[in-house]
Formats: sequence, structure tokens, C-alpha cells
Amino acid sequence: MNLLDQTERGLTPGLVGAYRVLPGGPVLPVAPQDIDTALTADEGWVWLHVDLVDQRMQNWLPGRCGLPAAARAILEGHDESLVLGHEAGMTHGVIADLQQQETERASTTVGRLHFALTERLLVTGRHHPVEAVNRVRRSFAEGFCPGTAYELFEAIVAAFCKNTAIRLKEAAAMLDAVEDRLVTERLSDERRSLKEVRRLAVSLHRPVAGMVALFEEEDREDWTLSDNAHAVLRRLSMRLERLDREIVMVNDRARLLQEEMAAELADESNRSLKAMAVMSALLLPGTLVVGVFGMNTAGLPFSVGETGFFWAMMLGIGATALFYWLLRRAGINLRF
Repeated sequence: MNLLDQTERGLTPGLVGAYRVLPGGPVLPVAPQDIDTALTADEGWVWLHVDLVDQRMQNWLPGRCGLPAAARAILEGHDESLVLGHEAGMTHGVIADLQQQETERASTTVGRLHFALTERLLVTGRHHPVEAVNRVRRSFAEGFCPGTAYELFEAIVAAFCKNTAIRLKEAAAMLDAVEDRLVTERLSDERRSLKEVRRLAVSLHRPVAGMVALFEEEDREDWTLSDNAHAVLRRLSMRLERLDREIVMVNDRARLLQEEMAAELADESNRSLKAMAVMSALLLPGTLVVGVFGMNTAGLPFSVGETGFFWAMMLGIGATALFYWLLRRAGINLRF
């Protein structure tokens, strides 16, 4: 009987996956009936990943894992604010992660991952499937085996950073294409592409900047953590800081390209308006001549004879040429 079947029978409602590691051994899945044994073992670590949508999970998880009050509140999943805390030797909080799409298209929606963490236990929960957790779970089959639960947590945050970096790389490639068209004057209306990049950068910057603030080292001075745990959180703080700088750089570059494109489009529009203005100005003398000879009054010149039309046309062309010469004499640039 597989894990899903047993979960549906009510042994561990809301459980998405359970894993454990013994010293020197690989990461192994844990069946629901073996979770209590794994949690009471003296060696290795245990990871429980739960679905916060299933409220029945609250009936069995806190008691089995010995969660303090603050960690239980975090894993209830009612508050989606980014937070990091420590109580009774357990680190707990809410971090950001990209939601997993049902299709193959890469997601840009930022979700939340709730967690409670010790050296030997990691409990994570989410309302929607998230990419980093699934990426780490797939890596177990490739031989990935972290030594402690803190290193497992580091791998999850690192996977979020890698997934985010992939999105940023795609956004940077899009900006490169826009910039190439801009400098080669093959510009079309690329504002939609730039807005998508800006939206991505802004949506990523907010949670990542929040996580950078969470993992600042000075906030952990009074926490009773091992040297390994402090080292893990320090590395995560540095990695998130670098990621946030990359996001800001992409956002700044997109904003500068937006401004340059707006200036280029405005210049193109001005050239079009200038062309229309010059054409209208040059047609004014001829229009005046046509208007004069179109008056239905007596005594109009050239009204008698067969050459009137020719002289009227010559007068219109001469007036236009004279007006053009006056504009050039005045120093007006007539180039479009």
C-alpha cells in the first residue's frame, strides 16, 4: 500500500511526504505508520512536508513533533507574512517560494512556505505546491543527502534562489533582445515585454528583500543554535543578498530601457509631427492661390483666354518656392 493510499485512510491527513536519513545512509521515504519511530530515533534527521489546506493535519502533527506554541501558529498557515523566529530550541517562520505550475510553463507567482526547524527535524507546509520543495525531493533520487535538517532547509532556500535566477536569466535575455533592436533602430513597440520584466522583478524583489532582512545575523545573537546552524543561516543571508542585487539590477536595467524607449518613441512621433507640419506649411501658399482663383467674382486675372490655368499653376508653384526659400533663409530645419 503506497503513501497516498494510507494518507487517504486517515493515518496522517494532510501529509504530502515524509523522509528520513540515518548516519551514512541515503534519504529514504517514511511510511505513515513509521513516522513515530523515525521521530523518536536518536540519529539522523526527519523531514515532514504537509498540506496546510487540510485542517485535519493540526490534530496529529503538533503532538507528534513536540512543536512549541509559536511554531504551531506558523504551521496553522493563517498568516502569510514573512517571519523568522526562535523558541524552545526550534527555528520557525515563513519564507517565499515560487508556486509549482500544473503546466510545463515556468511560474512567476510567489507563494509561501511555512516551516519549523531543529537539527534533527524539519516540518514544512504550504497551501499550493512549490517548486523548491519539489526540486529538493527530486534531488534525493540523484544521491543528494544533507547531513542535518538545517542543511536540508538550506537546500530548499538554495533551490528557490536557483529557480529565481533562472527567471532572471530569461528576463535578462529578453532585455538583451530589446536593447539590440533599440541600438540598431529596428525598434517596435516593446513596452509590453519590458512591463513583464518589471512586473517579474518587482514581484520577486519584495519577498527576497524581506527574506534578506529575516536572515540578518544580528537578529540571531540571542538564539541557542549550533555553529552549523549559524553557518547555514549566514550562508543563506549572503546568498539571498546576492540574489536581491541581481533582481534590482534587472529591474533598473528594464526601467532604463523603458525610459530610452519612451524617448525614442517620442522622438519618432515628433519626427512624424514635424513632417506633417512642414508639408502643411509648404502647401499653404498654393492653397491660398487656389482659394483666390476659386472665388466666383468678376475681374479675376487669367479668367479670359486659354492660358489662365497654366499661369495660375505657375503662380502657386512660385509662391510655394518663395515660401520655401524664406523658411530656409530664416534657418528653419526642414529635415524630417
